[in-house]
Amino acid sequence: HTHTHTHIHTHTQHNTTQHTHALPADELIPQLGVFQRVTKRIADELHAAVYSDVYTASGRKGGGRGKEQLPYFTLAQRQLKKLEDQMKKLEDEIASLKEQLYTCEAELEKVNTDAEGLRHSLRDRDNKMHELSAELRSCVAECDRLKKVATQHQRSDERMKREADYHVHTLQNTIQTLNEEKSSLTTYKNTHAKLQDVLAKTKHSNLPPEKTRPPATQKGQLQQHIGTAEALRDNLLALQNTLMDEYDETVNAHIQKHGGDVDAMLKAQQDNFKKSITDVYNELLLLQRHMDMLTSRAHQMDLIESESQEPHRMITEHHHHGNPLVAQLQVLNKYAAMIWTSSDGGRSFYPLKESQLCNTCGEKVVLCPHMSYPDEMTVQLSGVCTHLKISTPVARVSSLSPKLSPQTNVTQIGGQLGHCGLSIQAMPMPNYDIIWQHYRSRFEMERNISRQLGFDKVMGMMHQFCAFVLSEDSTPIAAEDNSVPTFLDSLISWISKRYLLRKVAPLACYDFLLALSKYHSQNIELLVLVWVLCGDLDGAALRFLLIMADLVDAMTWSSPNNFDAWSAIIYPILQEDEADRLRMNYAAQSSNSQISKSVVMEFVTYMVMKGTDPRVAEMEGRLADHPHKEVGRMMETEFYELVDSTLPQAPYHQVQRLYLQSLAMVRGREGIKCTTVPARNLAYILSFLKLQQEATSLQGKVEQLAKTTVSLGSGATPSTPLFTMATARSMLTRR
Repeated sequence: HTHTHTHIHTHTQHNTTQHTHALPADELIPQLGVFQRVTKRIADELHAAVYSDVYTASGRKGGGRGKEQLPYFTLAQRQLKKLEDQMKKLEDEIASLKEQLYTCEAELEKVNTDAEGLRHSLRDRDNKMHELSAELRSCVAECDRLKKVATQHQRSDERMKREADYHVHTLQNTIQTLNEEKSSLTTYKNTHAKLQDVLAKTKHSNLPPEKTRPPATQKGQLQQHIGTAEALRDNLLALQNTLMDEYDETVNAHIQKHGGDVDAMLKAQQDNFKKSITDVYNELLLLQRHMDMLTSRAHQMDLIESESQEPHRMITEHHHHGNPLVAQLQVLNKYAAMIWTSSDGGRSFYPLKESQLCNTCGEKVVLCPHMSYPDEMTVQLSGVCTHLKISTPVARVSSLSPKLSPQTNVTQIGGQLGHCGLSIQAMPMPNYDIIWQHYRSRFEMERNISRQLGFDKVMGMMHQFCAFVLSEDSTPIAAEDNSVPTFLDSLISWISKRYLLRKVAPLACYDFLLALSKYHSQNIELLVLVWVLCGDLDGAALRFLLIMADLVDAMTWSSPNNFDAWSAIIYPILQEDEADRLRMNYAAQSSNSQISKSVVMEFVTYMVMKGTDPRVAEMEGRLADHPHKEVGRMMETEFYELVDSTLPQAPYHQVQRLYLQSLAMVRGREGIKCTTVPARNLAYILSFLKLQQEATSLQGKVEQLAKTTVSLGSGATPSTPLFTMATARSMLTRR
């Protein structure tokens, strides 16, 4: 080994020595002669193969600094050393990372252990939270239930309180009524006692001792039984009227508090009313049968007595409660007959034109033994006649058409209509017999003791009937039914629904019509209703006035100038001269009365009833311009075409109902063959439909004008509340 090392060292030194004494290539190549180019090329290739392009600084012999190329093996050694240093450094870093990895794994294991513990704890907390949430929901549900129970108890307490207050009020009224009856009966009792005393004292002094009172005859006993039965009947009828009055008060009070809803309390009152009325009605039927039997027996006795007298002796008249009919002629009444025809399926009946008034029967009849007829009589029926009704006249105590007593405090024909001084003489009075004739065509019964309805009750019933009419307007007409009841038929239908029983409807209807005939000359609203029922005014005019009442009620009336501003909004179609004429008419009709809602509304009503309202006049002009076959009248298809071109947004079912209702009223006056409606009636319908579409916009403008009036410091003039379309709709049944 030592020898080998020495040889290598010696060889190295020898090579170094050779290298040191070798000539530089730059000095050797020029000396080679012809081999100079080859040698130079070999030297360049050897130099390029050994040395790289990297230079380094080196010292020179003169002490200066120079540069020399580094051979490839030197660069390789340097690169290898650098890689070894990097490898050593990386190994140190790997060792350090391994230690950190071991540490992180230990920490990760610890963290995983802690996380697992936290997850267990979180699951426990979630379970506990779910339990608490379920318990909270249960508590909230229990709280809601308790609140509902508390609300129900509160409502029950309030209802029980209202019922108790109502019962207390009823008992107080009953006590007051009983006290009044007691006072009245006490007077009769004292009078009866005095009469008994007087009779007891004069019994023996006025009559001879030997002369006894003759026994009562069988006819006298019958008359006494009949009088007792009549008194009992009158008492039952008075009780029936009292039940109807109490029911009216209950219904009116319920409508004022709860509107048209039927709750349990009102349902109980209705059931009680039906039961009580049915019991009274059954008693009246039994009593009437008993009276008929007694009357028949008395009549038979009269016949036997008359036959036993001389044959040529004049038959004396027997007066029974003011009945002018002769007793023997009354027997022939059952052989007389009145014939009525119907073209609307039996809803309404109209008398034959061949009917004549029989003074003995007291009614119009077609066949009567009291009158002479030819051997044959032909009766012509219309092609659309659906029903015939044959009735026998009965002897009435008095005429069905009521007469006002002189003591009744009613404004006479020459009186004033209302606040604005409109004279009723300027307006034609309606023929009220039309209403009574229609009543007789629907009901065949007498009203022996009628109720005396007060003015306020009549007004309330009229308002409720208007609400019923509006509810019918919203109901489409069935496709298979092309007939609509008249306004009078709607009134009878509303009364029948109000009093629940068909046997009560004729009585209640008679009472209302009797009171309406008494008060319609006192109030313009009732007068409008009578005009509509008689057919002198179309039903659409009443609906038109309800919307106009809304517009009048929305205004603040403080000075006469308010009418000019209000009329400019309501009647925008008026020219300047027409507006001046309207203002002058109002000033003339108001008679310098202080302006108020009532005064303005009565003036508007007056214009509508006379047909001079600007909106109605405008529609009459449009009707005249539209082509139609008959002058001043229109058929159904012609009117629908006009509505489609003028008011395309009008509801079809409402247009159809208004036209058919107007046609039914015209047929009642002119005959069932009539197929057209006068232009004035159609003008009211068009005016109502147009005003109904513009009502919301007009009311907004009027309310804005009212705010401006109030901001100027003008206070409204006190006035009675108006019955408006909004009030009527609030009374509609919400079932």
